[in-house]
Amino acid sequence: MQTNDTLIDVVLPLPIDRSFVYAVPAMFSEAIQPGIRVLIPFGRRRVTGYVIRTFSSGEKHYDFEIKKIIDVLDDKPVFTPDLMSLSEWIASYYVCSQGEALKVMLPRGMNLESNSIISIRQDFPQAKDSSERTESRSHEKLVNLLGDGRQMTIKQLQKELKIKNLYFMLNQLEKHGMIQRRLDLPQPLVAPKFEIWIGVNREIYSTSDFDRITESLAKTAPKQAICLNYLLDKADDVPRRELIDNAGVTNSSIQALINKNLIVESRQEVLRSYYTEEEEVKLKSIVLNSDQKAVKQEIERNILNQAFIPFLLHGVTGSGKTQIYIEALRTILNRGRTAIVLVPEISLTPQTVSRFKANFPGIVTVLHSHMSLGERYDSWRKLRDGTFKIAIGPRSAIFAPLENLGLIVIDEEHENTYKQSEQRPYYHARDVAVMRGKLNNAVVILGSATPSVESYFNTRIHKYQLLTLPNRVDNVPLPKVYLIDMSKQRKVAPERKNQILSLELEQKIKDRLEKHEQIIILQNRRGYSSYMRCSDCGNVEQCVNCNITLTYHKVSNRLRCHYCGYQKIPPPSCPACGSNRLEYQGVGTQQVEQSIRETFPQARVIRMDLDTVRRKRAHDRIIDAFNREKYDILLGTQMVAKGHDFDKVTLVGVISADTTLLLPDFRATERTFQLLTQVAGRAGRRDQQGEVVIQTYYPEHFGIECARTHNYMKFYASEIIKRSELGYPPYTRLIQMLIKGENEPRVIMHIKALAQELRQGIEAIDILGPVPAPLTRIKKMYRWHMIVKVNKLLDKSGKMTNEMVRNLAYRYERELKKDNLQLMIHIDPMTIL
Repeated sequence: MQTNDTLIDVVLPLPIDRSFVYAVPAMFSEAIQPGIRVLIPFGRRRVTGYVIRTFSSGEKHYDFEIKKIIDVLDDKPVFTPDLMSLSEWIASYYVCSQGEALKVMLPRGMNLESNSIISIRQDFPQAKDSSERTESRSHEKLVNLLGDGRQMTIKQLQKELKIKNLYFMLNQLEKHGMIQRRLDLPQPLVAPKFEIWIGVNREIYSTSDFDRITESLAKTAPKQAICLNYLLDKADDVPRRELIDNAGVTNSSIQALINKNLIVESRQEVLRSYYTEEEEVKLKSIVLNSDQKAVKQEIERNILNQAFIPFLLHGVTGSGKTQIYIEALRTILNRGRTAIVLVPEISLTPQTVSRFKANFPGIVTVLHSHMSLGERYDSWRKLRDGTFKIAIGPRSAIFAPLENLGLIVIDEEHENTYKQSEQRPYYHARDVAVMRGKLNNAVVILGSATPSVESYFNTRIHKYQLLTLPNRVDNVPLPKVYLIDMSKQRKVAPERKNQILSLELEQKIKDRLEKHEQIIILQNRRGYSSYMRCSDCGNVEQCVNCNITLTYHKVSNRLRCHYCGYQKIPPPSCPACGSNRLEYQGVGTQQVEQSIRETFPQARVIRMDLDTVRRKRAHDRIIDAFNREKYDILLGTQMVAKGHDFDKVTLVGVISADTTLLLPDFRATERTFQLLTQVAGRAGRRDQQGEVVIQTYYPEHFGIECARTHNYMKFYASEIIKRSELGYPPYTRLIQMLIKGENEPRVIMHIKALAQELRQGIEAIDILGPVPAPLTRIKKMYRWHMIVKVNKLLDKSGKMTNEMVRNLAYRYERELKKDNLQLMIHIDPMTIL
C-alpha cells in the first residue's frame, strides 16, 4: 500500500456497532465520498456497505492487511451530509449501529441490485458498431453479450465477464448514455419507469409531400389517417396509451406510420404517483385571523433569521393550523430552502396531499410505506435531485434526501404512530425531526390540539417556544359534549333490545338522519365481540400462539388473533366442559354496525377499521365517499378521529370511552383524553355547532371530564403533578428492555442477569422489574421486560445510561443468540405493553 492511498471507513446495515477500514483502488478514487454505497468483501460474503469517512493511509498505521473494495454502487451519494450526521445521533441515542440507522433512511429495494436487467440503448450513436467505442476488453465483451437487443441481469453479466468492478463500469456506461437498466418490480428492487410517447415527424411535416400523403391515407388506410390527424391536433407528443384509448387506433396502425417515417416514438420517464386520483382543490382567498397572523409573524421572523427553533403550535381543533403550515412553507420556499411535512399515516389522505399540491404545484411529493416500490423510489429520487422541494409523509418521511432543509412540520405531534416499534432502530420521528432541524438551522413546528405532556412541558422549561391558536376559524364554537353514564342506562331501560346505543345517542342519530346531516361513530375495537366465554365454566377461547383472547369476527365467522393472525371456526360447544352455553362478550365495530343498521335501516352506513382498509387506497376511498355524502354514518376505530374535515358532520358518538382508559400504562389517561378531544373536533364546522355524545362507565373520571370541557390546560396541570409524584416522563427518561423467546426459563434467566448488572453499574437509574410483560406471550414468544427510569438530574442527556445499556446489549448478544432469544431496547417507549 502506498503512503497516500485512499482509505475509507465503512459501516454495514447490520447490528454491528463499529466501522471497518477498506482500501480504495485508484480507479475508484474520484467516485468515492461519504454517503456512497460500496460492495465489499466481508468474511466469505460480499455485502453492501456505507462509506462514512475517507482518509489517507498515512494518517494511521494498521497491523493487518487492509482489504480492497470490490465495486462502487452509486454515481453520487445517497445520503445528504446532514443525514450522515443524523445517523450518528440515532445510533448513539437509540442504541443501534450507524449502519442500521442509515439503512432505514433508504427506500426499500435500494440494497444490492443484482437482478437489474441491462441492455444497450437503441438510440445510442453507432450502438451496433460499438466495438470501436469500447475502452477495454470488458466493455467490448459486454457489447457482444448484449448485441442484437439481448438483455441480461447483472448476476448473469457477472458470471460471464468475471470482473469485480462491474457496478462501477455499468455506472460509467450509463452516464455516457450507452446502456440502460431495468428492474423487475416483483423483486424487491426499483428503477425509473419509462413510457413510449408518439409524435408527428416534424421533418416530414415541413415538406410539401405531407398533405398528399395524408390525403392518400384517408382512402387507403383510414385508421392510420385517424391516428395521424389526432397527433396533428396535439401541440406535443402523447403517450402511446393515450393515443390508443382516445383515438381508437391499434398498435398495428401506429407501427405502420412509424415504418413510413410519418410519426416517431420516444421514451420518456413517468413518475409513479400513489395518489393517482387526487382530489381537485380550488384555492380560496384566505384571510388570516388575528391569532393566525401573530403566529405566522413569529414563525417568519425565525425563518428569516435562519435560526433553529422548535415551536409547539397548540391550536384547538378547527383553528387553522394547516394554513399556518402552508404560510410557513411559502416563506421557506421564497428563501430557496426545502421542507418536510410529517403527518400521521391515518391522516395522509388525498384531500390532505391535494391541499398542499394545490398551493405548491409541481414541487410536492409523498413518501410512505404503502406506496409501491416504484412509486416510493421515484419520489425519493426526485427529492434527491431537487425536482421536488417538499416531502409529505408519515414517520419515515423525516429521512427525505432534501438538501438546504429549512422547515420541518410535525402535525398531530402527540400521535404514538411517530414511534417506530416494529424494527430497529426504534426511533421517534418527532425527536428525530427536532435533531434534524438543529443540524440544518431549520425551524421546526410541532402542531396539535392535544400536545403530548412531554412537549408541553418543554415549553415550560423553554426548550420549545409556545404558539397558540385558542379559537376556531370564523369563531365557530367548539361542539357541545354530553357524557352518558352507561351503568344508569341499563337500570333506566333494562328491557331495551339495543344496549349498545344509549337512548340519547339513538335519538340524536335519528334527528340528524331526518335533517340529512352526517354522523361519525367511534368504537376503538374492531371485530364483532372481544371474546367468547362459556357461561358454565368460564372458559375463554385463547390464541394457541399468544396469551391473548380470540376476537370474534361475524362477517367471516372466525375467531381471530389480532397479534399473530391465527384463526379458527368458533366451536359448537365449550372445549373445556362440553356446555353449549357459549356467549360473546365485548362490543366491536362489526356489532355496532349491525346494531345501527337494525335500528336505522334507511341509513347508509360505512365501516372503517383495519378489516375494511386492507386493500391499497381503501382508506382513501372510504373517506372520499363519505366526504361526497354517499353515506350518512361513518363508523370506525380511531381512524375516524384523525384530522378529517367534513362540512356536514354535526354529530359524533363514542360507543365506549373506556377502551383505552383501563390499560396498564401510565399514558392511558392521556391517550383517552387525546382521542376523545380529537374525535369531538370532527363535529361542527362553518356555521353550525356540533354535538358529541360520549358513552362511559366512568363519567367522573378526570380525563373524560376534561375532554367534555375541551380543557387541555386543566388536564395538563393535573397530569404533570401525577408524573412528578410517580417519577414518569417528562421528569425521568424511560428505557424498556425486553427479552423474548420460546424458552421461558432462559428468557427469565437472562433478563434477571441483565437487571442485576444494570443495578450494579450506575446510580442514576431505578429499575422496575423484571416481570412478565402485560402481553406475556406473542407469536409463541415469551416476553419479560424491565423498565429503567433514568434520573435526569444525575444523567441529564441520558448519554451515560445509554452507553452502559449499549455495552451490556452487545456483550449479551452472543449468549442470547445461542438460546435463540431477542433483546429489544426501546428508548422513550410510547407504550409498555
